[in-house]
Amino acid sequence: MDHQTASIALSITQLCISATMIGVYFAAPIERYTRLWALSGVLTAAGMTIIIFNAFRPPGLLLMAGNIALFAGCILVWIGLRVFFGKRASRWAYILVALFACAYLLLLENNAAFSSRAFLCSASLILVFVQCLQTLLAGNPEAASSKLGYAREMAIIGLLMLIAAHGLRIAVLFYPPAALSSALISQVNIVAVYLVPLAGTLLFFPALLLLYFERIKHQLLLSLEAKQEALENQTRFVAMFSHEYRTPLAVIRTNLDILQSKERSGDRHFGSNLEKMQRAVLRLVEVAETALQRDQHSDGKAELLHEPILMPDFLCAVIEETSDFWSERAPRLEFTCTQPVVLHGDRKLLKTAFLNVLDNAIKYGPKQGHVSVQLTKNDGTMFLTVDDNGTGIPEQELDQVYGKYFRGSRTACVAGSGIGLYLVRRIIGQHSGSIFLVNRPGGGTSATITLPLPVEEAHSGAIKN
Repeated sequence: MDHQTASIALSITQLCISATMIGVYFAAPIERYTRLWALSGVLTAAGMTIIIFNAFRPPGLLLMAGNIALFAGCILVWIGLRVFFGKRASRWAYILVALFACAYLLLLENNAAFSSRAFLCSASLILVFVQCLQTLLAGNPEAASSKLGYAREMAIIGLLMLIAAHGLRIAVLFYPPAALSSALISQVNIVAVYLVPLAGTLLFFPALLLLYFERIKHQLLLSLEAKQEALENQTRFVAMFSHEYRTPLAVIRTNLDILQSKERSGDRHFGSNLEKMQRAVLRLVEVAETALQRDQHSDGKAELLHEPILMPDFLCAVIEETSDFWSERAPRLEFTCTQPVVLHGDRKLLKTAFLNVLDNAIKYGPKQGHVSVQLTKNDGTMFLTVDDNGTGIPEQELDQVYGKYFRGSRTACVAGSGIGLYLVRRIIGQHSGSIFLVNRPGGGTSATITLPLPVEEAHSGAIKN
C-alpha cells in the first residue's frame, strides 16, 4: 500500500465519522456535549478536506488552517468528554489551540522541514489523546453498567492505538533505523501514520456513540420508572378516592333525601337549603364518577364520548345550575345566542369545563356581579365567551393560570385549589379546542373557548337537557 492510498482511506473514514458525530447533535440538541461533538465533527471534516487537497502543494496558510481545524476538532472531543462525565470544561483546552496555531505559523515562517511540522502535529495530538484517556480513566459512577464499561474499554483501546501510532511516527521521523531500507521505512511510516490511526479512530469514535446511546437508554429507563411509579400512585389515590370520597357522599345524599321527606310532613320549611345541598352533592358525585370511569382504562387515556349536544339548551342548564349553586352571591348571569349550535363531544367533561369557567367568573367577581355568556359560531368553529366584572388577572400571570395548583396573587382571600383552569384547558384540549384569557379594558376578565364543529351540524340528533 502506498502513502496516497492509505491517506485517502484514513481521510474518507474520518469524514464519515465526522458526519456521524454531526448527526448526534440532532438526536439530543439540548445536551452540551452533543453540541461540542457535532462541532468537532464539522472542524475535523473541514480540516481533513483541506489537508487532502493541499497535501501535494507547497505548505501555506491553507495547510495550516486544515491542521488547526483538525487539532481544534480533537480538542472539542476532549471537552465534550469532560462535559459528558460531569466535569467542568478546562480553559487550557482553548489555549492549546492558540498555542498550536502560533507554533505552526512560526514553522511556516521559518520554512521548517516536513519532519518538524509532522512532529508538532503528532506531539500535539498525543497530548490531547492523553487528556481524553485521563478523562475516561477517571471515576465514573455510570461505568457499573456492563455496556458502558465495554464502551469505555473500546474508547481507551482506540486512544492507546492513536497515541502509539503518533509516537511511532515521531520515532521514525527523527530516529530511523539505519539497518532498514528506505522502502521498509516508508511502509512503517504508512502503518504508523495511517493504518494504526485508522483502527484507533474506528474504535474510539464509535465508542463515544455507544456511551452516548447507553446514557440515553439509561435516562429513558429512569423516566419510564418514574412514570410507572406516578401511575401507581395515581391508581392508589383513585382507589382511596373511591372509598373515602364517593361513599360518604352517598351517605350524605341518602340522609338529605330523608330530611327532605320529613320536611314535607312537618311545619319547618328549609326545602331550598336541602335542594341546594342536594345539587352540590350531585355535582360532586358526578365529578367523582367521571374521574373514576376515566381511570379504568388500561392505557391511562380518557375515551371521549362524542355525542351531539345542542349547545344553547346545554349552556342554559349549566348556567341555571351555576346560578343556584352560587345563590348567596346573587350573580346576574346573561346568556346570548343568536343561532343554534350543535357540538359533538363528551357531555360530562364539557359540563365540568364550563362550570369551572362560570365558577371563576362568579367567585372572583363582586357580589351581585354581572357575568355575560355569549355563544357564536363562525367558519366551523364555536366561540364561547364568558365576561365578568371582577378585578382581572395580572398581566404577568395570564400565561401561568393554566398551571396545575397555580393560584394568582389576587386570589388569597378566595377558597380554591388552583386546578380549575388546568382541568378546563385539558378538557378543551381533548376536544381539539383552546381557551384564551384576556383582561377587559373596562375591568374584569374575558375567557374565550373555541371548539371545532362537525362538518354538518346534525340538529335533529341533538340531545336536549
